[in-house]
Amino acid sequence: MPKPAFRIRSFHLLTACMALAGAAQAGAQEAPPADKASPPYTLTAHIDLVSRYVLRGATSTYGNSAPLGNAGADAPESSKGAVQWGVDWVHESGWSLGYWASTVNYSYRQLGRSYSDRSITAFQRGKSIENDFYGAYSGKIVGDLGYAVGLTGYYYVNGKNSNALETKLGLSYGPVSFNAQTLLDDVVWGNKGDTYWTLVYTAPLPHDITFTATLGAYTYKKEGKYLGTTDTFNGTACGPGAAFVVNGCFAGNAPVGSAFRHLTLALSAPIPGTPLTASAQWIVGGDNRFGVRQKDQWLASVAYGF
Repeated sequence: MPKPAFRIRSFHLLTACMALAGAAQAGAQEAPPADKASPPYTLTAHIDLVSRYVLRGATSTYGNSAPLGNAGADAPESSKGAVQWGVDWVHESGWSLGYWASTVNYSYRQLGRSYSDRSITAFQRGKSIENDFYGAYSGKIVGDLGYAVGLTGYYYVNGKNSNALETKLGLSYGPVSFNAQTLLDDVVWGNKGDTYWTLVYTAPLPHDITFTATLGAYTYKKEGKYLGTTDTFNGTACGPGAAFVVNGCFAGNAPVGSAFRHLTLALSAPIPGTPLTASAQWIVGGDNRFGVRQKDQWLASVAYGF
């Protein structure tokens, strides 16, 4: 409804690892002359093909009852293959900037319009493209203890009531990082004040394999413009056993204040003799903002880094 340059999502973290691995291999193949000074920054880019796009462990539904299915503008972001791409600039001073994008298998424009136009039921028209623009500053506190402060802007091509800003605060120590990302706007995929918490562990393995484990959880604002217990368009409170989800009150669970969201275990490695990186991840599903359990899911991808 969407890891680390700075934005850590269940799949974005994996694609960041893939891009770095691909770039490292390309650099090894085309090493600069020894007498040429290295620039004070690195610039990497990647294009990925993924089996599906899962945002922060939402494998089944964003709603408050049984999954609606991807055709109904529901999780995952893409239930089919998706194309993703991005670029990252990292300066030795600690500043970094980046851009990440993905195709989405439904229309955020149709979903956003349905808030005020309840006749809309076709959510596949004009499918969206998610665009994330992010920047951060990273530094050291003492020894191996570091910090990061950043901001992400989400912009959807073919979107409505979906663009937002999100802050990031993070701490890191060696291979472990702890992050809090807080949404600053009410949108159809979240409420202002929602905070996504992640604990991430990354380790190199033999044969150039990288292992990454991400534990994700949420603290939610229960009431927002598009998600809660009141239809904010007409001012009507939902009845018992119902909740407001973008375009109406639906029978099912009420909003929850917090939930374990996912555990994602990922492996990635360069494909020998190519600029490609292959990756696989296993998502152990948690609960969404209405306490609805998400299914476990395998994902796979191939990335070209340059």
